[in-house]
Amino acid sequence: MASRNSRLEDDLSCPICAQIFRQPVVLLCRHRFCKLCLEGFWDGSKDNCSCPLCCLPSSMDQLVVNTMLERTCEAYILERKKSDPMACQEHGSTLTLFCLEELLPACEVCKSSPRHIGHRLYSLGEAAYDCKEELKTALIPLKEKLKLYKKAKVTADQVTEHIKAQAEHTESQIREEFESLYNFLREEEAERIKLLKEEEKMKTQIINDRITDITDELASLANTVRTAEQEMRSKDIPFLKNYKDTIKRTWRKPLDPDMLSGSLIDVAKHLGSLKFKVWEKMKGIVKFTPVTLDPNTAASCFLLSKDLNTVQCLTQTFKLPNNPERFDVSAELLGSEGYCSGRHTWDVQVRDNTYWVVGVASESINRKGKHVLTPAEGFWTIRFRNGEYKACSAPWSSLTMTQDPLVVRVVLDMDRSKVTFYDPRERTPLYAFTNIVSPRFFPYFCTACKEHPLKVMPVRLSVTVDR
Repeated sequence: MASRNSRLEDDLSCPICAQIFRQPVVLLCRHRFCKLCLEGFWDGSKDNCSCPLCCLPSSMDQLVVNTMLERTCEAYILERKKSDPMACQEHGSTLTLFCLEELLPACEVCKSSPRHIGHRLYSLGEAAYDCKEELKTALIPLKEKLKLYKKAKVTADQVTEHIKAQAEHTESQIREEFESLYNFLREEEAERIKLLKEEEKMKTQIINDRITDITDELASLANTVRTAEQEMRSKDIPFLKNYKDTIKRTWRKPLDPDMLSGSLIDVAKHLGSLKFKVWEKMKGIVKFTPVTLDPNTAASCFLLSKDLNTVQCLTQTFKLPNNPERFDVSAELLGSEGYCSGRHTWDVQVRDNTYWVVGVASESINRKGKHVLTPAEGFWTIRFRNGEYKACSAPWSSLTMTQDPLVVRVVLDMDRSKVTFYDPRERTPLYAFTNIVSPRFFPYFCTACKEHPLKVMPVRLSVTVDR
């Protein structure tokens, strides 16, 4: 079928322009040409007109359009427009050119059409080569973006798995914490019910003993009354003979029976402010830590305690998603809550730790790569490293210590734009940064010591009543 179409196209193609005939004319020699092509070949000369193929004489006057052949060509072009993807959709001719203005293939007929006046057209082969080279160059940044998106997809998949693991672990911790509270409440409930039962038993015994005494006294009085009444019904002489004994029995005057004071259950003692008293007792098992460490910012070498108040640097690393909040190179992390105003204090246990940095950091710090811990970079900290205590100022300042601190107290005063560091055993501060500037500060921690952790110390709870 393709061969037959090719032969048909050859039969319907002008030998001069190699395109499907436009206004075909047939010379006496039976050779066929486009009228315009032939006129152009003869260059308007009426003399010396000959067939371009066989050179037989001809004449301009003989150039009559063959309408039947023209209709055949038009039908062939129409069919080709519909079915041949390699043909021009406008003219049906083979696509051999490329238009730089429209960035579309074109045919030889398009070159002279009004639509392409002033346009630059050149061969399809050269255009394909040039366009492929241009596209190759254009693909370079897209391929780089593709790499970034593939990497982002991997990270997103890791985040999905991490979220699932976080949710399961956090749910387990929540259940464990509440089970601890439930156990405390169940034990407290059992203890208070035990005290209630003991009071009930004691007071019931007291009342039972009182009932026994009353019953005995009742029987004695009833017997005295009954005996006296029997004597009063006797004859005079027997009555008087027994009168002395009878009257003596009536001389004993028992006390009036009365209920014992405090014999009822002390309901107020058991129920009065019960929830408050239980809550107050909870201070023994409930601890409050002023700063909670944020695991989403922790470097992959850190292991955090279940209650998120202790961080240990390990030799191994964990597979964690590289989310924007996380430090990816240095052994650092932040507190979970940022501060915009007010005064905030927390103590960090640094006992035996050989490499630590504590302080505050601006919300805007760069968390990727290495950075210098200076106020210009958004850090206001002190550190201990290689046996030296220094404030990370610019330049760094050595700290004078009378003794190695076991705990470092950080006092952030947003209202005074100041952060101060103390050894709680000393009155004078170790160092103070003033004129600190940031819309929001976070507690900052860094440790590279593999043997001893950093720990945010809990504070003592107190319950007071306003009267």
